[in-house]
Amino acid sequence: MSIKVKLACLFFTCLLTLASGCVKTPMLYHGKTVSSAPIVTLQEGSPVTGEWKTSDLTIDYKYIQKGAGLEISGQVALSQTNQMLYDTISQMDAYIFFLDKDSRVIETDYFVDEWATSTQGIQKFSKSYKVPTGTTGFSFGYSGDLQGTKSNGTIYELPLK
Repeated sequence: MSIKVKLACLFFTCLLTLASGCVKTPMLYHGKTVSSAPIVTLQEGSPVTGEWKTSDLTIDYKYIQKGAGLEISGQVALSQTNQMLYDTISQMDAYIFFLDKDSRVIETDYFVDEWATSTQGIQKFSKSYKVPTGTTGFSFGYSGDLQGTKSNGTIYELPLK
């Protein structure tokens, strides 16, 4: 293979690597429908508390919406099953999805900045967001890799359609 071909291949490989990291978080899952996860209907005014639960984890939250502002706080804990099967969290991304009236994702953002490495840990969060125009509710999502002494696992709840 000539040096020109090798350089061209290297250039395109670098270009693809850089481009793959350029999708901004708010565009992740844009236009996809949340169908299986619980959806929280936004209520403006007084604080609202709730629980968002899947077979993998539970999110206890409290939010208050004032106009285009949303303040949300709470905590996330992995399910007892995941705590028993796995010891560590090797990677975890947790999202909040702002949804329109048809449960389609308008915008995505992170809601937990850092995760402890132990599956036994409780992750606290407190965030403020600007609610995108057309938002009627929100949902959460996650994707993560867990490790145990006997096996590894992947957990996720994401709008994939």
